[in-house]
Amino acid sequence: MASKAIDMRKAAAKFFTASHFAVAGASSNPQKFGHRIFAWYLPRELSAIPLNPTTPSISVRGKDYDTVASPSKVSDPKHTSLSVITPPPVTAKLLQEAKEAGILAVWLQPGSFTDKELEYAIENWPDAAVGGFADGTVGGEGWCVLVDGDASLEASKSLQSKQTTSNGVNKPKRAGHLVSKRPSKHEPVVGRKARVKKHVLDRIGRTENIKLRQILANLEG
Repeated sequence: MASKAIDMRKAAAKFFTASHFAVAGASSNPQKFGHRIFAWYLPRELSAIPLNPTTPSISVRGKDYDTVASPSKVSDPKHTSLSVITPPPVTAKLLQEAKEAGILAVWLQPGSFTDKELEYAIENWPDAAVGGFADGTVGGEGWCVLVDGDASLEASKSLQSKQTTSNGVNKPKRAGHLVSKRPSKHEPVVGRKARVKKHVLDRIGRTENIKLRQILANLEG
């Protein structure tokens, strides 16, 4: 099946690395999955955006949320994932709009697609399209945010941590790099110590680093 073309666990984890989550088919009707899935995001403190071109807002748990009409209207598409809870013919057009808008990842809920829509999603989001019955889902109807969302959200935290480390964000320079090996001939020792102290304080403000604190203690000693 097309759904086995990618690793769904990794795709689901990447889906949740987004900063925002647009929910296509979001509804005020508690009986509809569009309502239930939009409501799923809220207590998890995820930025959820209802996508529904037929109404200016929806009401969920006593609160109104302004809707957007299409993926092209999302303010930050490159950092937005799209949950799809629409009939297959609507899904087909929605995926095309999402691709053109630059949406990060898509999750096709059971019933929202045929093989054609799932294949399109996998082709255009080769490592970030979720749907179907590929290994990893614990539900009987295929990959579903309500069933598989929490595990995928937790997996995304590990994925984000690895990405941050690989980008060097969590790799502070060795403490020795903070001090030039050769002091300037024209810079007074006191002035140089003050400059280094300020630099160390700036670095400590960005990271908890024991070596940096040791350097600061020596400068103050």
